[in-house]
Amino acid sequence: MPGRSQVFGVVFVTAFLGAAGIAPLAAANATVLTPAAPATMAKEEVAVVTTPLGEIVWRFFDKEAPGHTAYVKELIGRGFYDGTTFHRVIPRFVIQGGDPNSKNDDRSDDGEGEADRRLKAEFSTTLHYRPGTVGMARDADPDSGSCQFFIALENIPRLDGRYTIFGEVISGLDVARKIAELPRDLRDNPIDRVVVKVRLAEREVPATTVSLEAGESGETVTGPTKPKPFDPKNRLWKAPAIKASHADSALMHGGVKSPRIEIVVDEDGRVLDARFPSLITPHTAALREMALRWSFVPATYGGKAQKVRLEIASDATRMGPPTGPGYPIEPTPGMMGPAAAPRVELPPGQKPPDKLPRLRLTIDESGTVVEAALQSSCGDESLDAAAVEAARKMTFAPATRTLPGRKEPEPTPVYLDVEAKFETAPAP
Repeated sequence: MPGRSQVFGVVFVTAFLGAAGIAPLAAANATVLTPAAPATMAKEEVAVVTTPLGEIVWRFFDKEAPGHTAYVKELIGRGFYDGTTFHRVIPRFVIQGGDPNSKNDDRSDDGEGEADRRLKAEFSTTLHYRPGTVGMARDADPDSGSCQFFIALENIPRLDGRYTIFGEVISGLDVARKIAELPRDLRDNPIDRVVVKVRLAEREVPATTVSLEAGESGETVTGPTKPKPFDPKNRLWKAPAIKASHADSALMHGGVKSPRIEIVVDEDGRVLDARFPSLITPHTAALREMALRWSFVPATYGGKAQKVRLEIASDATRMGPPTGPGYPIEPTPGMMGPAAAPRVELPPGQKPPDKLPRLRLTIDESGTVVEAALQSSCGDESLDAAAVEAARKMTFAPATRTLPGRKEPEPTPVYLDVEAKFETAPAP
């Protein structure tokens, strides 16, 4: 009610000035500045997500993503989301939920469920992923979004224009961040299930839209600056070393001595994140809090400080590579065919070196070489560099393995040790 606010402002200011002993006539001739009326809070239909840690409320962007908002509202009205969980939570990134597969106790297929139809993408050129932005999860097909939603916890500009934005949190972002800090397994699924209930309600919404403002990335363990997996067999790695005494870190919990924790150590030695390989690890909250207090001499890769992901016992011993999904493993018999050698053409007139350079390759799920690390030199730096360059251009048939709880083998990243092969250039 702007008129009432302005009248109240004049009366308040006049009364205050009168009390100060200034003549009423002078006050009457003065210019009285009244406070601007606040932006009107309009009522809209919103989603109210009830969780064990509190409520999260988001508004809908009906104009920007009409197909998504209409369908999500329909699903909420059906009670589709009730009993689902936030099955993927990552600090300073997102919390993701809405998968019907998460209603049961089988974690193996969480993240793969859909509703009764898929939605055509409604990418925006004006909306951005800011803290609280609500987006639709999808697979590689842009038009594969269905029911799984995620809430951004930081600025995530790399998702702009790639994942449909259909809402924005107006209250409860602190609740979302608390959920992201819960102890979780190597698939980022909280150890203790975060079950939700979602309903539609009428609430006042802010006049401003945060998601209209672009911002620099706030990610720390995901995105372009995500940590490299520690590979103790790669000679370019120097493992981090804990600084502080950890004599009090050897914990005995329910008969489990020094359970393993997966951590991320930043370039400055701080621990940024902690996860748990075993679902039956007791007292995960206390263990996570302890791990986040550790301080390390940073790991280095090729002599440079490197953000790294690794596994370690809770007494800060037995450091090793991460074992979670998506991280490379050593190939087992039958997993890949015979290793091909990178072929390097020698400059005219140059003889092959007496010693072959050895390299350690990191091969992703598609069979692409994403890293070629020189392990031993042939004695000629230029030929070593040529071998590394040739190895990076190689492709392989993807390696596969059958993961726990799955029936079919799935592509998996692997490490591969190879020797380069030098070939004499053909005569002109």
